[in-house]
Amino acid sequence: MIRVYVRREKMETDGADIIFDIGKNLLIGEKEFRLAYKNITSLESDLLVIGASVFASDRVVARGEREDFTRGIELSIPVVNTGLLKSLEREIEQILRILSNDSWRINLRQENGKAEKQFPKLATAGKTLLFSGGLDSLAAAHEFGVEGLQLVSHITRNQPTSNAQKQLVQVLRSEGIALPHFQFYVSSKAGKPNADLDHDTENTQRTRSFMFLILGGLMARRAGHQEVMLLAENGQMAIHLPLTQARIGAFSTHTAHPDVLAQMEKFLQSVLRIPIRINNPYVAKTKSEVVSGLCKRLPDVVPISTSCWKNTRLAPPFTHCGTCIPCIIRHVALSLHIQDQTAYARAPWAEDIAALPPDDDARRNLMDLCEFCSRFERLSAMELMHEWPELYSKNLNSEHIIQMYKRAAHETRTVLGRYPGTGFMLS
Repeated sequence: MIRVYVRREKMETDGADIIFDIGKNLLIGEKEFRLAYKNITSLESDLLVIGASVFASDRVVARGEREDFTRGIELSIPVVNTGLLKSLEREIEQILRILSNDSWRINLRQENGKAEKQFPKLATAGKTLLFSGGLDSLAAAHEFGVEGLQLVSHITRNQPTSNAQKQLVQVLRSEGIALPHFQFYVSSKAGKPNADLDHDTENTQRTRSFMFLILGGLMARRAGHQEVMLLAENGQMAIHLPLTQARIGAFSTHTAHPDVLAQMEKFLQSVLRIPIRINNPYVAKTKSEVVSGLCKRLPDVVPISTSCWKNTRLAPPFTHCGTCIPCIIRHVALSLHIQDQTAYARAPWAEDIAALPPDDDARRNLMDLCEFCSRFERLSAMELMHEWPELYSKNLNSEHIIQMYKRAAHETRTVLGRYPGTGFMLS
């Protein structure tokens, strides 16, 4: 188990493998929070530290191969409000285990300071949207922007994502949708005492939504909002059923899964002491259904948005790799409405997939996706629930989700069937 120790000012290490110094090689978004509200309570600071520490640890601890893919992370974090937070350690561990399928051990230790006093309970109309810069959050901002919406974004050193968020906000403004937008820089970075540490060695970022929802929850409480929408994620990526048995567990992300949202809702209600709700309005919609309105009204804006898991590793002018599952689903969704103008580094759907080597990522992703779609087209609802027991969750409507996936399978067949090199996989 990798031991990670987070500290403020003091030089203790507790024999940890990785040390994070808050404000030095760990930026928690506190600066941006103070700029927005001129002050910050000890509980708000505690939650920012917890979210940032989890996210940073997730990124710096590399996964191994095969049976070593799952990691063990022991994380010690300083907080002031231990009376409130200490009892939630196991709850945090459970959320993180679902998100990343890793073994987490959280230790919240006492830090000097005064616990937050009773925070004024506000109740105002409006919602807080986690604005990633992707197509789905853009669609939600466009659809719900007239309802007193505020946008909360997370950024790292990934400048393309930060720029995309700002550009999209300006486009919305030009459309008469002027929304307050807050960007929080939350990330670890190179510097002592781990100067040689690779701060982006693990790029799956499975726990990002834990940190992101904390940001959204804090901003919602300040605004008096009783509702947070998590990235307004389409059902294909929110439910994110594993395409094959080889992708179960840590190989399949649950960052926007209804089970995670339900647990995060309970956690935020406990720590913020307000009846906050987390809602994903697009959980029963395919990616194509989510973006249809954007493609009609703002087609020129679509290429600015980001969907790719690997965009930080791409050189200009490319913004999307084209080989990851989100890129393929994006291409399918857009191609049903408009000509896809996304700057893909590669367009594997237009290649001869059969001629590619077996270990080619694009070949594997496309073949797995096509097999997944074929099974949803031919199997009954009962058979599908047997194949994917995740569909029995009390936090989702299995009938609606199955129908959503069946529509997605038809959409995938329609688009990929246009290409000679991929159409054969759907026969």
